[in-house]
Amino acid sequence: MPDPRMLPEMPELMIAGPGELHEEDLRVLGRQVIAHYGDTWTAIHDQTIADLGTLLGCADPPYLIPGSGSMALDAAIMNLFEPGRRVAVARTGFFGTRLAEIAAAQRLEVVDVPVEVGAAVDPTRAAEALAGAVEGLLSVHVETATGVRHPIEELARVAADANVPFVVDGIASVGGELLEVDRSGITAVATATQKGLEAPPGLGIVALGPEGRTRLEARSDRPPTWYLDLKTWDHYRREWGSWHPHPVTMPTNLVLALASSLRRLLDEGLDAVVSRRADLSKRAREGLRGIGLEPVAAPGVEANLVSAAWAEDPAAIQAHLLERGIMISGGLDPTEGKAIRIGLMGRTATEAMVDRVVGEIESFLRR
Repeated sequence: MPDPRMLPEMPELMIAGPGELHEEDLRVLGRQVIAHYGDTWTAIHDQTIADLGTLLGCADPPYLIPGSGSMALDAAIMNLFEPGRRVAVARTGFFGTRLAEIAAAQRLEVVDVPVEVGAAVDPTRAAEALAGAVEGLLSVHVETATGVRHPIEELARVAADANVPFVVDGIASVGGELLEVDRSGITAVATATQKGLEAPPGLGIVALGPEGRTRLEARSDRPPTWYLDLKTWDHYRREWGSWHPHPVTMPTNLVLALASSLRRLLDEGLDAVVSRRADLSKRAREGLRGIGLEPVAAPGVEANLVSAAWAEDPAAIQAHLLERGIMISGGLDPTEGKAIRIGLMGRTATEAMVDRVVGEIESFLRR
């Protein structure tokens, strides 16, 4: 069994998440563990929550919960929908299917909104699905299986017209795409820290818009969970907020690294961050197209944090890059075995690294 204290040299990550940490965040992560309560910790935690609210554009303080992005989706869906409700789910790809699976596990009835591979969700199709006594709409913002960005503002308007909640999987978009919860009329967004927020994995985030808070308070019964019941987290914020504003032991080092990355992103300005990432994504797509690999995403709906391109032998391309110290991702349903995916997040999200990846792929294709 490998000794974790003596890991071999690892490849540089250009995968669809997580991203490599920036040096200043890595230094914070490596500090000695601190207590998860008391004046110092509470000030750090409260500022981190406030910074998340600023980045997400929500007045209601977001929830920062130890766990994965899928855990955050579980929490958002469980708290906003009671069992037996019908919800429409956009089948955007691998993670759209996961949304449907989470909804079904919550004993919700799922109505599919079909989506063509490489295309964005058609709001008209979503509206048609909601016309059939459906009580909610769920969609991924960025589907990493295809590298497609979906039109969540238009979908939010569709949901508002039908007077139903709209829940967004923002795991692969927050920090990489423009997303403002309150202004867009989104009911809830679930995300995680390891992609666009450029922090370590291990923290999930749930952000509620005004309608999300209203629906949470209007439930006829609490959800059948303690840990993922957002009212549990509300209780500790309200009753223990001066020294222990959460119900569980928080992974303090993960939060400190997140706090560091948030300050960097907010100092640069979210518009500038998104613009920079859009330029890098364009560079990656144009580079891949220039060597004969066409993007999966249709023009105009390409995501910023991941670029997917069709390839005849993705596994061989991945193996070639690994030999040269770079790790990229293969496809996921519906692109499994048919595409490569290049992540554009974290320390390695640079023009030089993108050019290096494209150059190495070109050398493989010309062999």
